[in-house]
Amino acid sequence: MEKDNILVSYSDVDISRSGTPILSKIGFCIRAGELVTIEGPIGSGKSSLFKTLYVDLPISGGQANVLGYNIKGLSDRKISQLRRRMGIVFQDYQLFDNKTVYDNLYFVVDSIGYKPEGISIEDHIDRVLQKVGMEDKRGTFPHMLSGGERQSVAIARAIVCNPELIIADEPTGNLDEASATHIASLLSTLAKDGAGVIVATHDEAAFRGVPHRSLRIEGDRLAE
Repeated sequence: MEKDNILVSYSDVDISRSGTPILSKIGFCIRAGELVTIEGPIGSGKSSLFKTLYVDLPISGGQANVLGYNIKGLSDRKISQLRRRMGIVFQDYQLFDNKTVYDNLYFVVDSIGYKPEGISIEDHIDRVLQKVGMEDKRGTFPHMLSGGERQSVAIARAIVCNPELIIADEPTGNLDEASATHIASLLSTLAKDGAGVIVATHDEAAFRGVPHRSLRIEGDRLAE
């Protein structure tokens, strides 16, 4: 692939919390159109690694480039610019319980000021919900949905502003096998559509049926 397709590049990156080393000498790349899983048991450092991607946790050594930004010492303004080009999916969904499915997505569009090309915001949101199979739930509140449905809505919210990079932290962790497989398939489709998708998971089985590249945390290192 061409160099321009590289969305994330880490080289000899060290990650620590409060001075305690977590991961060391991490190196990997993510390209547009690629689904990459980071596998490892709970507590192995996957979430800490992901927090460095959206600069919620600074790296303590090495070089890291995300969507063209050198994330070391990035200013608050540039961190905000970087995050606007990402979609983040959390294990616990983080949906607004007092807003409908549609309004959860509209809130993001309105907050960022995203303007879809050649289509109204309402039609754009409806298309995104259709893409994740949740178009018939647009007026439903999150507490009325199953875990798999809530995670589908969380993915819809993450992609509603057409991000270049999708970061999903344990998106299948709270789901049954059928729902986990559905979410893995959905994330694979998003990669096929051109986004870079990186997923932290300890649920290797959910991704066996979809094309992906797997990296694994072993000790404090990342292995392919």
